Amino acid sequence: MENNSTPSAAVKLKEDDNTGLSTKVQSRNQRSIREDGSFNIEHVGLPFVEPSDIFQSLITMSWKKFNLLVFLTYLLVNTIFAIIYFFIGGIYFTNTDMSTPWRTFLDEFFFSAQSLTTVGYGRVAPIGIFASAVAAFESMVGLLGFALATGLLYGRFSRPKAKVVSSKNILMSPYKEGRALMFRIANGRKTQLIEAEVSVTLSKIAIEKGTEIRRFYPLELERKFVSMFPTAWVVVHPIDELSPLYNKTKDDFIKEDMEVLIAFKAYDETFSNNVHHRISYRAEDLVWGAKFIINYEQKPDGKTVHYINKVSDFSLNDLPAQPTRILTGAEAQLASNA
Repeated sequence: MENNSTPSAAVKLKEDDNTGLSTKVQSRNQRSIREDGSFNIEHVGLPFVEPSDIFQSLITMSWKKFNLLVFLTYLLVNTIFAIIYFFIGGIYFTNTDMSTPWRTFLDEFFFSAQSLTTVGYGRVAPIGIFASAVAAFESMVGLLGFALATGLLYGRFSRPKAKVVSSKNILMSPYKEGRALMFRIANGRKTQLIEAEVSVTLSKIAIEKGTEIRRFYPLELERKFVSMFPTAWVVVHPIDELSPLYNKTKDDFIKEDMEVLIAFKAYDETFSNNVHHRISYRAEDLVWGAKFIINYEQKPDGKTVHYINKVSDFSLNDLPAQPTRILTGAEAQLASNA
């Protein structure tokens, strides 16, 4: 049974004014942080093409898009030069098959590819100043293009980026004599992360003067910093009278359009730099009455086996009633001054 007692009047929830997110409620059931960790923001009014942003876009886009873009660019450049060679005429290139226009174009296309990549097999060669000049220009374009592609590849591989594996669900779990909100994270790479820190903020809708407004509350954690991060970390928010989740039910998560916003940062020894990661959970991600299953085991030889694919595994458990805790004088004073 849920405990419907009202928190002490002395308790004033502390708000988080540093999220950078708007308090205006535009619509419900929308994430502030997308599943890929990016903010759910669409920027309008920026220039269509900003040269200073091209490099950033190319090193941050997905590998699928990047590889497709490189292939299509390579194909387009070769096609453009092949068309130029075709209109110059096959007679200005040695060993060109001129039996049909299509065979002539194919010979020019493959000659373009050989010139662009500076391979130069030599079967087809330009004759005359104009054809040679175009081929020389294409070779320069190829050198600059592949130098640019190499730089982009280096930028993509060398860019420090966390690969944090997070549990698919956030759990309302039994914890000590009461309950706690929990989620689990783990390092998805073989890199060594140290000085890991996590902060958790609750976003919810409140009614003030008949108007819906979004409020943000920092959630106090059992532990928000670990000096070493070798295995999974279960992040725990104990729910007591000072928690904004005190006496809340699963229906309240839906009614108040709650979203749990998580920011993670750590120092990556491989890149000698800080890495960051963001995730969020909404009401549909909440499992009420569950507990994470241990996802590692000790081997007889002393090795610890960590099962990354079991980060989300949990078992269902009964929740104890939410205890009523009387605040001490110092706690009540702290809460009233918050």
